[in-house]
Amino acid sequence: MTRSSTAALLGAMALILLETIAIVLFFCIAMPLLAGGIAFEDEMAPTPRYVPYGFLFAGIVLAGVNGWAARGLWAMQSPRGASRGSSALVGAGAVQIMLLGFGLLSGEYLFTLFAAAVLALLAVLVRPAFAKTAG
Repeated sequence: MTRSSTAALLGAMALILLETIAIVLFFCIAMPLLAGGIAFEDEMAPTPRYVPYGFLFAGIVLAGVNGWAARGLWAMQSPRGASRGSSALVGAGAVQIMLLGFGLLSGEYLFTLFAAAVLALLAVLVRPAFAKTAG
């Protein structure tokens, strides 16, 4: 791996871990509590009863895929694990695109910033990950 791809890998790892923490705090803790009715009653719009569970399920899935992607990106550092990194890039890219869309549609711009930064770093890693290994 080149220096720029190693720096991009470490940057993507750090951002994915920070993003995973934000996903857990927002989707798994804050949104189920707020959608469940912990707020002032006159400021709450009526929501269906399954909405908190939907946010919780989405948060668990997104955090799980981010954890799997972080593990796969970490394995990209070794020459033997480079082939596993390509599927991790696809998984991480899919989560980032979903979060980018969520952030743009809902106005949660923290996720938009995280997703855009991680996608930029993952773009640097695409070429080394999908290159044929000589040997």
